[in-house]
Amino acid sequence: MALKGKVATALLSDAGRVRGNNEDAVAEDAEIGLLVLADGMGGYNAGEIASGIATTTVLDVCARGWPGLQRGEVDAQSGYSVESMLLKTAIETAHATIHQVSQTQPQCAGMGTTIVVALLHDDRLSIAYVGDSRLYRLRAGVLEALTRDHSLLEELIARGHYSREDAVKLVRKNIVTRALGVEETVQVDLIEDTVEVGDLILLCSDGLTDMLDDDTIRMTLERYTANLETAARRLVELANDAGGKDNVSVVLARADASFARGRRWYERLMEWF
Repeated sequence: MALKGKVATALLSDAGRVRGNNEDAVAEDAEIGLLVLADGMGGYNAGEIASGIATTTVLDVCARGWPGLQRGEVDAQSGYSVESMLLKTAIETAHATIHQVSQTQPQCAGMGTTIVVALLHDDRLSIAYVGDSRLYRLRAGVLEALTRDHSLLEELIARGHYSREDAVKLVRKNIVTRALGVEETVQVDLIEDTVEVGDLILLCSDGLTDMLDDDTIRMTLERYTANLETAARRLVELANDAGGKDNVSVVLARADASFARGRRWYERLMEWF
């Protein structure tokens, strides 16, 4: 395992207190440092099908593409790392599959899913996402959301129509503006950042963030940093105690040591200056 002993992980998904079935899906490929979380939507079991297709497809595409990847290189056209572009390709493939199934299977009509994917590589973090499932980073006691929801609420704030305080009161926060499988095409957002030893990464569905504020999430992660299984379980318990109105899923990763390939990325970068 490439990251064995260097990155610890924990994954947990729960139906919550209200929903009859769980339309969330979580998965990982520990060999390459890949983490995936999807939050499905649709009637009957269609949301569950969509999130399942999304996680399975992303794992498959990344596993097949990883061995031949020129790791550490930059994609000349986009300016992103080839690792990030692999995530983009995987999500676009999942989108196309979900959309085809929704168009050809009447019981799956209208289904879709959000997705957030993280890849830890070479002391770096590549993030690809669509929708309002989030990725947070806890570093030195500071919790920061690295993703920004693809939601009506966030779009209206970004356009200056509302202040955040007013938007939270007046706009339904669960209306997503992007999801896999719904339209013919999808726009995938990419984020790249560094990873420092001690960083704690959290991927979560809105079943967590709708029930708990960021400060509660931060305090819980800080308290249980040493035991990720307990941290994941406690976050889910707190969300359910607060009402559990939706499925709640969390994926945690903690960097316990450097996982740079050879020299660290910034040491190699200095050669260019």
